[in-house]
Amino acid sequence: MIDVIVIGGGVTGCGVAWDLSLRGLRVVLLERGGLASGSSGRFHGLVHSGARYAVSDPVAAAQCARESAVLARIAPRLVRATGGLFALFPDDDAGYVEPWEEGIRTTGVSAREITSAEALRREPLLSPAIRRAYLVQDAVCEGPALCAALADAARSSGADVRDFYRVDDFLSDGQGIRGVHGTDVRTGEAVSLEARLVVLAAGPWSGEILSRADLKLTLNLLRGAMVALDGPRLSTSVNRLQPPSDGDIALPRGRMNIAGTTSIPIDQPDDRRVDEKEIVLIRDRILDMLPGLRDSTARHSWSGVRPLFHSHPADRNLDLDVHEWSRDFTVIDHAARDRMEGLFTVVGGKLTTFRLMAEKTADAACRQLGVQTACRTAETVFS
Repeated sequence: MIDVIVIGGGVTGCGVAWDLSLRGLRVVLLERGGLASGSSGRFHGLVHSGARYAVSDPVAAAQCARESAVLARIAPRLVRATGGLFALFPDDDAGYVEPWEEGIRTTGVSAREITSAEALRREPLLSPAIRRAYLVQDAVCEGPALCAALADAARSSGADVRDFYRVDDFLSDGQGIRGVHGTDVRTGEAVSLEARLVVLAAGPWSGEILSRADLKLTLNLLRGAMVALDGPRLSTSVNRLQPPSDGDIALPRGRMNIAGTTSIPIDQPDDRRVDEKEIVLIRDRILDMLPGLRDSTARHSWSGVRPLFHSHPADRNLDLDVHEWSRDFTVIDHAARDRMEGLFTVVGGKLTTFRLMAEKTADAACRQLGVQTACRTAETVFS
């Protein structure tokens, strides 16, 4: 019998399948499309040092600081250490620097101030009007390649990874979840799989899937647009040294520079629109930081959906700027929350912290199943 069915083939779901299979469990992963066809394949590619969240979200900042270092160690062929710059420009609030520096110290994020001249030497495309600059340990990766490598690692450890398998409903005996009903999208064949436990790692689609078991999950969905710019290639990621906002990140990825992002609250997880005004906003804001890209052309644009979660409705402070909504994650035991045994949901977080999310989810699953094998993913190279 299957020990765990994992629903969702993004980095978190693939990470959960890899972690559990390394612990010796029999795992099947189901993804309705191709691996990384959701949010994991539609992000800017930045592996965060944590510096972006040092003030607004210190928990996420500390997680990113630790996990970005782990990811660089266990996926050396997938993570490229570009480094990063946080830069203060003439129109920026200099009063933000002091709380940011304090946040850096308290969260363990690595940052070092350099002169403006050194920043311009490292990144000639920067505005010469730069006032202050800090080096951070940002990196870049490709979401689809990361998912593919994780899936291969999970298969090598015995997991069964099935893409293009859609979950239509849960198998339930009235007391708990005992498996899933699904469909092989390519053949139309109906499939029923029984398992001791089901883990839902479907990102922004988690609420929709849980509704099939009459369970409710409220997510704060944010759509973020990104733009690929041609022209001279950046040598490092560049972040504006201000509270997180729209159009304040640019990084080198492949043969293009990726600029972003926006944060627009939405209701539907499949809302992937990119408005022309978003492209103009991003480009204008990026050119303010990087006038060396002024002759660049927007070659491509896309958006991804961030599934942010707050554990209790009282925590959902909708008056808070959406850029400051927490990037922390939660593992929900539906037996404890909803009296529905056999089901866990992991939601929230960032691609940078996927391994930690998978570890905590696998820990919870193993406690439920009486498995005492420890997590090995922080020391296991998979790429």
